[in-house]
Amino acid sequence: MKKIIISILGVLSLFGCVDLKQEPLSFLTPENVSYDESNMTTMANGLYRALWGWNYGYCCRLFTLTLGADDVIAGQLSKTRVIVIDELRADATISELDVKYFWTNMYNLILNSNLMIEGISGSSGSFEEKKPYLGEAYFMRAFAYYNLVRIFGDVPAIIDSKSAQDVLGNENIGRNRVADIYDKIIVPDLIMAEEYLPEVPRTRDNSSVGKIAAQTCLSEVYLTMAGWPLKRTEYYAKAAEKAKQIIEASYNTHRLVEHYEDLWKEVMKSDNTEHIFAINCSRLNSMASQYGISFLAMEENGWSDYLADEAFYLKYPDDERKAFNYKTTYNRAGRPGQTIIVPYTQSTMKSPFINKYRDYGTDAAQSDGIIPIYRYADVLLIYAEAQNLANNGPDDLAYRCINDVRKRATGGTPNDIPENLSGEDFDKYVFDERGWEFFAEFKRWFQLVRREKVEECNRYNSRVVEAGYIDRNKENYLMPLPPKEVELAKFSQNAGY
Repeated sequence: MKKIIISILGVLSLFGCVDLKQEPLSFLTPENVSYDESNMTTMANGLYRALWGWNYGYCCRLFTLTLGADDVIAGQLSKTRVIVIDELRADATISELDVKYFWTNMYNLILNSNLMIEGISGSSGSFEEKKPYLGEAYFMRAFAYYNLVRIFGDVPAIIDSKSAQDVLGNENIGRNRVADIYDKIIVPDLIMAEEYLPEVPRTRDNSSVGKIAAQTCLSEVYLTMAGWPLKRTEYYAKAAEKAKQIIEASYNTHRLVEHYEDLWKEVMKSDNTEHIFAINCSRLNSMASQYGISFLAMEENGWSDYLADEAFYLKYPDDERKAFNYKTTYNRAGRPGQTIIVPYTQSTMKSPFINKYRDYGTDAAQSDGIIPIYRYADVLLIYAEAQNLANNGPDDLAYRCINDVRKRATGGTPNDIPENLSGEDFDKYVFDERGWEFFAEFKRWFQLVRREKVEECNRYNSRVVEAGYIDRNKENYLMPLPPKEVELAKFSQNAGY
């Protein structure tokens, strides 16, 4: 039920070219640091703050840029920021700030990763001591480019800090092909990260990356490379192989937690039983998330920025996840001493409310909690999807993976899918299960795009279909480049904008 952006709002003169020289808090550069363990730790911590991106970066910006999926709608953003990207219509709009700051955020992370790689690699000292910190930097650079190519397509590929400081706004530096960025940066960097990172993350929780985070990201990268736009279907086998390696590894201590809702409790946010990697947010530590009242409905004294897509909600199976993920009523004062419970269908936006992140705080625009990136459920469903598509039929492990996820969703009651399914039918079960499991986790849009199902899954929304907002060209799967970068660097804007 989302729409793909075709025009860009914003006054170009308000925004300058991205300044890649801006550094995150606590980040040290090669010119002012000695590479002892304390300073390498400080640099590594700076990478996670750079990814976080001042609470808007890897949170609400990503939410907004992926509203073309079918699980979340824009809500009041369609009025307050004139964002109406939750319908597939040709005049859809997006705030220029969202594309500008997401682009800036990722390139800032790339610069800092480059600085760290160069500085540590060129320093004296034991290589064994430096390896895990290099692993974190290689992971972060790969992850930044992975986000950039999925959002923008061809982008400048920079693997040294000097070029990074001069890249944007420089018409002598062009955009590199998506395939080349995968082949020459993302995959090699993740392989290096997998080799260098320890089995147990540096922080011993989910707030930093270890070997399994690199393997999980690499398996997802292979899964993405098998789909649109590269369509290298032979990579399904690579994705399955890497996911299976995680599942069967002797050092793998991850598993599904017993109850889905426990994943989203503030007191459990750093737990790495299932969360393999997540940004740990804290208002106290000046690293807040952007949930808060943005996820509350106006009827709850919130902003209604993000709401659940009703069509997706109505298809959602009645399990523990659905009961936790959604809030479907609100309270209204009646006669003195009386409270009236009102269904969402009588609310202003007539859509269910998102409950998932409410334990992180709803008293302000900023809150605590986590920004989820990889969970063990990712590994299980990557294997189930990739193995089936690679072999035109599921094996026993693929069945076990999806059934484990479904069993947890029903509170421990077995909820197995039918046996002896064809590859096509098994794929339908896995595709749907991924949507239910990762509701409102920034993943659905990328799933629909790589499987070329944006239009198909949006057809369930009667308002979109009746208005004729459907059948967009796949070139509109990409977001527009920041207009100021197009102007200064002489880039060709992505098609359709």
